[in-house]
Amino acid sequence: MDAAAAQAQPPGADPSPSAATPGATQSLDDRYGTGRRRSIDRRFGWIAAGALVLAGVGYLLFSGWQSTNRVSWQDIGFTRVSDFALDVKFEVSAPPRTPVACAVEALNTTKATVGWKVVELPLTDEHTHAVTTRLITTNPATAATARECWVVE
Repeated sequence: MDAAAAQAQPPGADPSPSAATPGATQSLDDRYGTGRRRSIDRRFGWIAAGALVLAGVGYLLFSGWQSTNRVSWQDIGFTRVSDFALDVKFEVSAPPRTPVACAVEALNTTKATVGWKVVELPLTDEHTHAVTTRLITTNPATAATARECWVVE
């Protein structure tokens, strides 16, 4: 009668014994659980994703992402006035009327610092301006550069 019962089932029906008997379903639920744990895992995933999004937005807001006081600089060159003096020329871009200071450095052939100076730039209404400063060195220099510029607060 098993063969006749299998033939009498509609196509696509599950012929397994667990579909026919509710006791088999109960033992599977006892063995593997009812899926309640899965909803807890899903909730944890959504909470973790939300926390990461909030942390990312907080980082962007507090890390200076919208900072308007950005300063950039570029070396133009230097002129040797004597063995112990250089005129260093560089260009600074900063918001107008912003106090800016730059560290200027001279190096010798072994890349050792032989001159160093912090230059406070005058306030200007221009966004970009060229600066030339005299740098005194302790030994003859072969290179000079604006090492860094920053907003003076």
